Amino acid sequence: MKEYDPDSYEICMELALELARDGLGKVSPNPPVGAVLISKELQIAKGWHSEFGGPHAEVACINDAKSQGIDTQGATIFVTLEPCGHHGKTPPCAEAIIEAGITRVIYGHNDPHPVTRGKGPDQLLAAGVEVKAGILESECAKLLAPYLCHIRERRPLVTAKWAMTLDGRIASATGDSKWITSDITRKWTRERRGDHNAILVGIGTVESDDPQLTARTPGVSDPLRIVLDPGGRISADRRLLNDGAPVMLVILEGQSVPSGLPESVEVLSIPGNPVENGKSVIDLKHLLLKLGERNIQSLLVEGGAVTIGHFFDTSCVDRCQVLIAPKVIGGALAPGPVAGRGLDLMTFAIEALDPKWSEFGPDRVLEASLTPIGRGRQSR
Repeated sequence: MKEYDPDSYEICMELALELARDGLGKVSPNPPVGAVLISKELQIAKGWHSEFGGPHAEVACINDAKSQGIDTQGATIFVTLEPCGHHGKTPPCAEAIIEAGITRVIYGHNDPHPVTRGKGPDQLLAAGVEVKAGILESECAKLLAPYLCHIRERRPLVTAKWAMTLDGRIASATGDSKWITSDITRKWTRERRGDHNAILVGIGTVESDDPQLTARTPGVSDPLRIVLDPGGRISADRRLLNDGAPVMLVILEGQSVPSGLPESVEVLSIPGNPVENGKSVIDLKHLLLKLGERNIQSLLVEGGAVTIGHFFDTSCVDRCQVLIAPKVIGGALAPGPVAGRGLDLMTFAIEALDPKWSEFGPDRVLEASLTPIGRGRQSR
């Protein structure tokens, strides 16, 4: 078991990060934040932002200390994000820290939000509290990446996800794709849907697979489901249109709205960009800005290959989640996961940054950033 003390900066921040992850998919548009308090007697309290509108991590941590009878006077608190200094749905965390008698605040990442940036640390310093920033800053940035992207770029962070065989196929030449990965991997991916505000697929996937696009996991919220349907050709009997949960249908500007849609379906018209064959495709950058206006911070793009290719061709992918099954399909006509135009030279290939590999039964999962924004950094 790790030993925690006020001078174990990285160990304590690692724990705060672990706590913060419990808020993924539950606190948006707020960021997921974790906090750890160490008293002068080396007692430990923990807290995290667990739901939107609820106590922030620092206040939850202080409340945990009080419930344990831990004296917060002279304590040190570790927080993954700069404590807020403004009145929102809750009072400023900086005030709560000062009132608790905490004398040292150590945090991981600055908050770029114009409403609060710098205010909390300034209040703490004015009250004589020691403040230190930048502990495990890169790790905190990765966790905060959707929030940071939304504040800086005004759009959601985009993650492209696909499952494929060892030879890079997402289906056989006949179109059969059920199932590439194992039950345990599919269960994990359904759970991970809850980490995102929205999930998007193209009309081809909806018409061929009739997916639900839900988490189907107790305690995990379902993301908003978005269908790219430029021509407005969706069939009204698709399962995701008829379960009563919200769906956003994105069509080309000027296109007629499909008939027979239930009230739970919102239709969003987006301008198109011309392509080589004379047709128009959805302007994805325009769409992402519209989603950002709705406080959607994280978008999971699940397919199919044409849609994922469209996102890559327009440089709209920040992260990837790739599921690899130990199977071989073969066949020159069996499709791969990313269609579209692609890149002309290998030297232009997009490299996976900070790749993380996980095992689920026989399968392997790669999660990686593909842009600086995916790492929580600013765009170049």
